[in-house]
Amino acid sequence: MYTCNNCGGFVTRDFVRVFGDSDDEVFGCPSCMNMREVMEGGASRPQVATE
Repeated sequence: MYTCNNCGGFVTRDFVRVFGDSDDEVFGCPSCMNMREVMEGGASRPQVATE
């Protein structure tokens, strides 16, 4: 079972394949990001805190 590394929510294998990184990990999903952020690559990289 695949889960979002940001919120722990369930994601499908296809979601990981399309939006995840090369290690089959996702760092955002529709539960914790809007789809615009996901489509722009936000799910494929860890969130970096900016100040």
